[in-house]
Amino acid sequence: MTNVAGQSAIPILVSAKEKILDRDAYARATSIRIGESETGSETGSETGSRSQAEPVPAGAAS
Repeated sequence: MTNVAGQSAIPILVSAKEKILDRDAYARATSIRIGESETGSETGSETGSRSQAEPVPAGAAS
């Protein structure tokens, strides 16, 4: 099992400590429900759908 809340909090804490957190963007951020897109419409089937994006090798440079 993965601790999603803990894993998502770490980048926020580190960026705030390093003074690189965009606090305005953080304050404006909203959440979406699982199964909805950013526009609020349902995505895929009732069980959800996987992204059609190409997989990226683990060692690929970004």
